[in-house]
Amino acid sequence: MRRSTDCPAVHLPPLQSGYQPLRWYTARRFETARVIEWTCCEHRSTFYELCAAGGLLFIRRYVNDHEITYSDAWSIREGRERWRELLSGGLR
Repeated sequence: MRRSTDCPAVHLPPLQSGYQPLRWYTARRFETARVIEWTCCEHRSTFYELCAAGGLLFIRRYVNDHEITYSDAWSIREGRERWRELLSGGLR
């Protein structure tokens, strides 16, 4: 994870070898969600948001600003761990 001096948002590093692929779904599980953290959307065609809803965390992915997909939902602890893995390049 790095932050540019020109951009305050997180820029993801390249994927690590042996990274874990996430399953992505097009159907929304929650009607509303609160965005907790996010990656850069200004300089990347794909960006991510860590979202909270119903006592769970999930990751929302935007590809080219029009394709939106959702990860599984996890407990707060597991969701934070998945987000850290995404930010370190070990998960996508």
